[in-house]
Formats: sequence, structure tokens, C-alpha cells
Amino acid sequence: MHKTDSFFRRTLLAICISLSAITCALAQLPQPAVAIPVVKATSGPWDSGGGFAFDLGKKKILKTRQSVSGIACNLNAQQQRVCLLAFDEGVEARYVTLNDQRLAADPEPVLLRAAAAGSELDAEGMATDGRYFYVTGSHSAKRSDCASNPESRHVIRFRLDPATGRALRSPTNNPAGALVDYADTGRLWDIMQAQPALASHVGERKCLGSEPPSKAPSLAGQQGVNIEGLAVQGGKLYFGFRGPVVGDVAKVLEVNADALFTGGDAQAAVTSIALGAHRGIRDMVAVTNGLLLLAGPDDSAANKGVGWTLAWWDGKASRQTVTPKVLAALDLRGVKLRGCDEELKPEAITVLEETPQAYKLLVLSDGMCDGGPLAFTIAR
Repeated sequence: MHKTDSFFRRTLLAICISLSAITCALAQLPQPAVAIPVVKATSGPWDSGGGFAFDLGKKKILKTRQSVSGIACNLNAQQQRVCLLAFDEGVEARYVTLNDQRLAADPEPVLLRAAAAGSELDAEGMATDGRYFYVTGSHSAKRSDCASNPESRHVIRFRLDPATGRALRSPTNNPAGALVDYADTGRLWDIMQAQPALASHVGERKCLGSEPPSKAPSLAGQQGVNIEGLAVQGGKLYFGFRGPVVGDVAKVLEVNADALFTGGDAQAAVTSIALGAHRGIRDMVAVTNGLLLLAGPDDSAANKGVGWTLAWWDGKASRQTVTPKVLAALDLRGVKLRGCDEELKPEAITVLEETPQAYKLLVLSDGMCDGGPLAFTIAR
């Protein structure tokens, strides 16, 4: 080989090695954060006519109408989108039909639990898999004084009628008739206590968040469990926690849906989800290839201004902390409160349409009459 060719080859090799080293060094430098799209509502709040009716005093009716906390929707035989809504006041759910940017409230009551007058399930999550409706209580202590709240430690399911999109009733077809295949379990409390990632946050009088409660200032925040999200997919129920949140990490507990109610091995697993500082899960919904997570302020009052985001997670349990794909931050600044609204706190989501490009979602809020539905289009 000619000496000049050899020199050029050695020089070229040296340059390549240097470039590789530079590339590696650059890869190890802190990378700029990817900008999260900020998305405004495309419509809403949707009209709900006269809204929901409850057999309560006028003041209590308004408070209940402002307490929407969960939603589960399906298409009936006529392709109408029928949804069941949960309220964190009382023990009754209500149906709505969604169409033409309107929420048509139905007066039919759905009694979730037979309980004493004044009792509250504190229903915070609702989901459906096309066979059943599922509802979960928060399983949390009272926010104001950390009092234990056993009435909230229930998970309920009942059979869905695909023809009507509503709960299947007893043959009498009476709206007040018994729900078919109704089951109510308190097992989730014991399952949570058996999970190392949750055990220290489960117990009597476990104060929420990291601050003393307003009516018991001598107590300390203990990051007690507070379930606010529920989704079902592939035979598994996913419970999303608003608390505990430590740093930027929230929790999701998955269990085998049938086993939870029949007493078999629940095959429980806890996954830590990095949603951002002081954000917990406010709701969840299943999509084709995973779960959408509505994230918002955790249980500490100091963090109420962190805002709401929408993220996608593949739903696969992991022993390592998972960082989901954050799809958008919700811009709520232009939403005007109506006469019967008190505040805007997104707590329930459902998918109106899923395309390869985007999710079209309806977001309902605690503090807004009848949920104050807002529609969003979120790029995937």
C-alpha cells in the first residue's frame, strides 16, 4: 500500500473516533425538555338542560349536582352513547346520553349501595368493559379531620345490558328493581395493606396529603390512600391514586377483576407513575393500546395550582418507576363558570372518538353543575 494512502486511512479513522467521542459526550449532556402541547377545549361547557334531579333539599341537590367524580360510557344497540355518572355525594348514580354537544340527564336513579340515610360511598371512579359497570369508593379518610370512613371502602360491579347501554335490571323491568349480578366487595382494603408500596399509607385515620387537616390542626399529613381513577382492560381493574404522591410519583394498583369479587387470587401489582411534581391521578380510561391518565393536583392544598395534564401509559405493570407519555396540558383559563358552577376541577374523562391521530375526549369536573362537560382533541 502506498504510504500516502495509509496516512489518509489513519487520519480518517482518527477523525471518526473523535466524532464518535463527541457524539457520545453530547448524548450525556442534559437534553432540553420536550415542550408539552397546551390544549384548549373545543367546546363546552355542554348544556345539560334542567340537570340532574335528586330527592334532596334544594341546597343538597346543588351540592350533589356539583360533585360529578366518575363516568363510564358505551354505545347501545341504537348507537347512542349512554353513560353512567358517579357522584362523590350520596350513594346514587345517574345516566346521561351524549349527543350534539349536549348532556341529556336522565332521572332514573341507580342505587349503588343500600345504606343508611346520609351515608356516602364517596364514589370517585367508574368504568365499564361492556359486560359490567364498576364503581369504586375513595377508600380514604375524611379530608377535613382525618376521620376513618369505612363507607368508602367498597368496590361494586353489576351487569350491563348491551341493548340499552344501562344496568340490567330484574325481570320486573322496574327502574327501582334490583341490579343483576350485583356484587359489593371490601377486599381492596386488605389487598392494599398487603402491598409494600402502599402499606404505610393504608390504615385508620391516615390523613391525606402532607398537611394537617383544617378541622384537626394537631394532626399531620400522612399521604393516606385516596383512589380517584378507575379503568378496566383485559380482565384487570386499574385503580389510580390521587394520593399518596411522593415527589413526582403516583401509584396505580392493578388486580384481576373477577378474582376481586369472587375471592380468588387478585394477582395484585403496584406500578409507580412519574406524572410530574405534586400531581396525582384524577381519572383513567382504557384506550386501544393502553390507558389515558388524567393527572392533577395531589391532596396537599399547597399544590392546588399545578394544573391538569393528559398522559398515555401502556398499562404494563413494572417494578421500576414508569414515565408515561405526556400528551397535553389542559388550558382551562377561558372556561367561564355558569350561574350554578362553583369551581373547575377535572375529575372524570371518557373517550368520544379514537383515531390514529388523536383522542377526542370529554372531561367533566367536580365543582361544575352536572360535570360542566368540556370537549378536547388531544394529539397522540
